[in-house]
Amino acid sequence: MQLHDIEAFFKAYSDAFNDLSGDAVAAHWASPSGIASGEVVTWWPTHEPMVENMRKLCAVYREAGFDHCAFEVLQAVPMGAHDAFALLRWTLTRADGSLLQRFSTGYNLHRQGGRTRVVLCTAFDEDLAAMRSAASED
Repeated sequence: MQLHDIEAFFKAYSDAFNDLSGDAVAAHWASPSGIASGEVVTWWPTHEPMVENMRKLCAVYREAGFDHCAFEVLQAVPMGAHDAFALLRWTLTRADGSLLQRFSTGYNLHRQGGRTRVVLCTAFDEDLAAMRSAASED
């Protein structure tokens, strides 16, 4: 998997977030898959709990005033023909153009049957609690 494959994948992934569609975001994830955040590792052995998580994540973004996101690939490590690691910096923006949040996240990607999907995400920088707090202040 090469840099252009990784960038194309995350362009489609960010479009799904820009639509705030949990189902479209989930379509970019493998089953099984998981996310590590701090000391908590969540593993979704089947598709449905992961979809529910992505729907809830989109709801948090919506309630916090999310309008759109942009990404920058900070590091891309091809690991053979079908796998890669990518470190991204995300910028989330409100409708008025103000910054909602900027954070970095790492992704292990795998391509099978012509489709690239996230197998494991390491969310070490995103602050969902701050977004929930911002939403409750409005």
